[in-house]
Amino acid sequence: MMVALALVAAVLAAWCLHELEDYPPVAIAGSSLGAREEALVRAVADAFFPPGGAIPVSGNAAGVPEYLSAYLHRSAGAQRFMIRLLLAFLEFQPFLFGPRRARFTRLSQADRILSLADASTSGLYFRRVCFISMRALLTMAYLANAEVARCMRLEDNPDPFGIGDRIFERDPREVLA
Repeated sequence: MMVALALVAAVLAAWCLHELEDYPPVAIAGSSLGAREEALVRAVADAFFPPGGAIPVSGNAAGVPEYLSAYLHRSAGAQRFMIRLLLAFLEFQPFLFGPRRARFTRLSQADRILSLADASTSGLYFRRVCFISMRALLTMAYLANAEVARCMRLEDNPDPFGIGDRIFERDPREVLA
């Protein structure tokens, strides 16, 4: 019995090591992301913002991984830890929920999109929150790209309503009274 348990543990350990290997080397110089995290961010970025999508700039072409690496570097310790947990969960959630029993970075583009769509409508609150959190991080990174902003006809205007330029004709205390 003990030999069988030891064998199962050894096979499980070997499988886990295999699953944690074979990521491409980190491509971002001085990155705060590890190889697994960078591979995941690249995969998720192109699932959310695919090449040839409604906006022709893909997530990777917009520099989402580089932005997220810099964001992680600027983050406080607890926030950095939570982002890393989010990335780890998203990488391995297809093992539990599908569409195929493989890590996210090994899925096809179509299966990646299915996995994210399933997470967005999941009955499990935790999965939906993880999806929304990742979508928020990647959207922030994507919209920071100047080419994406141009494609969306966004204008760099920190005071779009002209509030800073308003001059009160009357004393503001009279308006409030």
